Amino acid sequence: MNVAIITARAGSKSIANKNIMPLRGRPLIAYPIRAAQEAAGVSRVYISTDSPEIMEIGRQMGCVIIVRPEKLCGDHVNHGEVIKHATEYADAHEADLQNVVLLLGNTVMVDGALIDLALETLRTRPDLDSVMSVWEAADDHPLRALEIVDGILLPYGDPQRQASTERQSYPKAYYYDQGVWAFRKGCVQRREGPNPWWWMGKRSSPIIRRWVAGRDIHTQLDVRVAEWWLDNSPGISEG
Repeated sequence: MNVAIITARAGSKSIANKNIMPLRGRPLIAYPIRAAQEAAGVSRVYISTDSPEIMEIGRQMGCVIIVRPEKLCGDHVNHGEVIKHATEYADAHEADLQNVVLLLGNTVMVDGALIDLALETLRTRPDLDSVMSVWEAADDHPLRALEIVDGILLPYGDPQRQASTERQSYPKAYYYDQGVWAFRKGCVQRREGPNPWWWMGKRSSPIIRRWVAGRDIHTQLDVRVAEWWLDNSPGISEG
């Protein structure tokens, strides 16, 4: 069987209580919950949180609550350790857990179809450890990244780097798009995934989505983008 785990903590500093902020008449956390519940391949939805308000919303929507231990609360906890704890909790409570879908609590840009695509990929590709949704870099390509050293801008990581202004000449680069991680449960023990996503295993396959498909919410601009998405994406904003 497969489960979805949604991670959503209290204490956000970017937007206060953002995971429960109202968005088009629903708390933000309700959107990934509903997406997981709409996925045919997900048998149960878990929420890992330290927030009583999120716990209450989750219970009302039929989720199983994982109360985070104190050592996994706060701003500087490695997200992977939260995921590992939640996966182990779900594994202890499910008779035949195989795969975990991990969703963030602060995005509306996921739906059941995306989750089922990830799970179907794992089902048909036994050679894979995981599936991750990504988008292709353009103006934000790593070869355009800069860092500040002693108040001066330098090419990030390599002062001697040579790159064209023509971005089409760059080798393709991809970023996790805050959409979906799906992985076989044993990956959290092996810690072999592409850094910093060590819980994803050695062989992670991409689902490539067009930017801005996976943006999560950290600023008021993100809120406006999420509202636009809900207003213009049938199947996510309905019902």
